[in-house]
Amino acid sequence: MNKPIKKPIISIVGTTGVGKSQFSIELAKKINGEVINADSMQVYKGADIITNKHPIEERENVPHHVMDHVDWSEEYFIHRFNKEANHAINDIHSRGKIPIIVGGTHYYLQTLLFNNKTMENKKERELTKTEIELLDGPTNLLFEELQKIDPIIAEKFHPQDHRKLRRAVEIWYTTGQKPSDLYIEQKLDEQEQSSLKYNTLVFWLYSDPKVLQNRLDKRVDKMMETGAEKEIDELFQHYSNNNCDCTSGIFQVIGFKEFLQWLENNKQNETDFAHGLERMKIRTRQYAKYQVKWIQKTLHLELQKEAKFDYVNGGRLYILDATDLSEWEDNVCNRGLAIAEQFFQQKVTLPETPGHLAGLLTEKTNLKSNKVIGSEQRWKHFKCDVCKDKNGDLFVAVGEDSWSRHLNSRRHKKNTSASGKRKHVEEMIRLHKKQS
Repeated sequence: MNKPIKKPIISIVGTTGVGKSQFSIELAKKINGEVINADSMQVYKGADIITNKHPIEERENVPHHVMDHVDWSEEYFIHRFNKEANHAINDIHSRGKIPIIVGGTHYYLQTLLFNNKTMENKKERELTKTEIELLDGPTNLLFEELQKIDPIIAEKFHPQDHRKLRRAVEIWYTTGQKPSDLYIEQKLDEQEQSSLKYNTLVFWLYSDPKVLQNRLDKRVDKMMETGAEKEIDELFQHYSNNNCDCTSGIFQVIGFKEFLQWLENNKQNETDFAHGLERMKIRTRQYAKYQVKWIQKTLHLELQKEAKFDYVNGGRLYILDATDLSEWEDNVCNRGLAIAEQFFQQKVTLPETPGHLAGLLTEKTNLKSNKVIGSEQRWKHFKCDVCKDKNGDLFVAVGEDSWSRHLNSRRHKKNTSASGKRKHVEEMIRLHKKQS
């Protein structure tokens, strides 16, 4: 294996509530590391419980960067994160220490670990006031603009995915090039050399979903017992006094929108609170499922491309089993520290996955990545005329795989059955009126 010429970095990924922060502290103490937060909610000041910041008293004097520094009135964009996180990485490296990226928000992590050589070589101009207003305006207008600019890339994103739509339109405004053309250029670049910015070691802390679900529910209850309710109330006061909405900034955090009805009714209805609590638990579990899917379908498939370059800059993904907390020391701490030690010696002999979890990575062959050359041919929107999304609009699936899953879902089958019954009743009424 070729010796890496890039500086080392460690990334810890996994679902919410699986123990990433705890392991980062154990790892940092062992390898002389410092933690860099990659969670988009934890950059905001305060609200420590609802944003799941690791308690200061449990950090054991390990420095944490890019955390707890943004006002609630500010929107925190990826450009700022990239600048602040890279500054922290350079600072940590300059002092002979190891940066440990923890979390969290997937597009933050991707921009930090992987090169985007195509965009790095482009000159960007300043945005005009009109362009900024459109970028920060309604999502439907943003989608219409992208359809005009680049109908190919518009098919790749969901019509309500404001962040991705915003970035695609912004690329056109600032560079004058279609995002779909830049996308293909980037994929061609990836065929020539490693895409990793650093010599990278990635840990995936994993827990069995059934065990994790119970753990997450209990964690939400504990959050309420230890002060989350007060934080939610403080957020609501700022939200109400400043005409904020739930689609931007800290107000996107899981555990705020779910309690809006209770808050807006002056916290008088206990049923509203109970419903909010249940919705918070459901959203937390859904987010955990999404995180696993992203690790398998996006992160792991991207890291696999490094095999072509003999993992010269690292890029292997090592699973640590955090299912049984009574076995944490052996399954997570000791195994993780041993892998890290071998990584710095450039001779990792321990397996990427414990034997009983091998299927988590071998099942990857059944996944189709949307991040390879030719994948643009699969970009397509499918609209269901029976099901509706959370906004009451007709449900839209992006790509044939998502469409197929939707058609086979219990939700769609239930709605189809109900729709069929309605049509039958309407037809009976029509015939009855005709006979009358």
